[in-house]
Amino acid sequence: MPIPSRPFWVTSGNKRSKVKGNTNVQNAMPTTTPNDGDCWFSPDDRDVYFGYNGEFINYFPVTYGYVAGGRASSGSAISSIERFEFPFDSGVTTIKGNLSTNRENNSTGCNSSQYGFHCGGRISSGNFASIIDRLEFPFDSGNASHVGNLSGSKIQSGLCNSSQNGYVMGGHTGTSRITTIDKFIFPFNSGTASHVGDLTAQLYLLGACNSSTHGYSLAGYSSSPYDTTYVHRITFPFNSGTASHIGNLSQSVNGMASCNSSIHGYTMCGHNHTTGNSSYIQRITFPFNSGTGTLNGNLNVTIAGPGGCNSSEHGFCVGGGPAYFNYIQRITFPHDSGTASNVGNLQVSRYQVCGIDGTDFVSMFV
Repeated sequence: MPIPSRPFWVTSGNKRSKVKGNTNVQNAMPTTTPNDGDCWFSPDDRDVYFGYNGEFINYFPVTYGYVAGGRASSGSAISSIERFEFPFDSGVTTIKGNLSTNRENNSTGCNSSQYGFHCGGRISSGNFASIIDRLEFPFDSGNASHVGNLSGSKIQSGLCNSSQNGYVMGGHTGTSRITTIDKFIFPFNSGTASHVGDLTAQLYLLGACNSSTHGYSLAGYSSSPYDTTYVHRITFPFNSGTASHIGNLSQSVNGMASCNSSIHGYTMCGHNHTTGNSSYIQRITFPFNSGTGTLNGNLNVTIAGPGGCNSSEHGFCVGGGPAYFNYIQRITFPHDSGTASNVGNLQVSRYQVCGIDGTDFVSMFV
């Protein structure tokens, strides 16, 4: 591959950076210590690294969506992890590995810039788990690592993250709905998440999303009024206290997919115990201090129990049921109206699935 003459600009999405130093085009990391501004481009990975403070930093990483666990059409919990590369316009995902154990009944996952996390769920024996699994980006093969545990065993929580912490909100213990908010600190190599606060209501089957400054829990199922429209908010870094009930969605749902861009949070589909499954796409605008979210379109099908994830440009709704779909549906940010596009398929049809993405929270959102 020819190396352009300097100075030149490297462009990725809405980012441009001027290469000022030495340029390396090779798949293996250079063995010499880089100067600030040196560039290394890896053709196989299509990643760009810049020298900073004596090491190469991945500046424009290729990012992926991951689909982990869930329930297969056989009715059994599964462990496989599938991956698709953004922007994912068409095709079929690739199975890359497995969780540390089979698990279903998850709403979503969360991520730092280096790792994805899968929290809680129900294992094949029927027991609820407190397991926190971690996979390192870009996850190419093998098994996710069981690196620690939640403060208690739970399913169907909402997960979100700041750049430094992961937060697990609400859920169900098998005997009761809970208000618990757990926090674990990245990179989280071991230990137990801390119970740092609570929601104002006992909720499970809820969605979650985050801006750069706040985390949000979205709707969910409660003892009364059952399907809710609640939007709760925590301010990062949330170390203690009670989340604020700051507004509502326009439609009451549970068991939906959720994702976010840097300016909006989205829920996609969901179930209502009176009207059944839906295809709703609902949106809140950050920082969302009060009011009601808006109904901004629909998915292609009425489903519940899918996973959600996002790149810097698109939101994805993956899998779902109860008919065990393998659909991957996509919206383009900012999704103002219309119907999501069916852009591809999972290898394994799955329900109650966990979605994770490798989108760098700090530097890649648009």
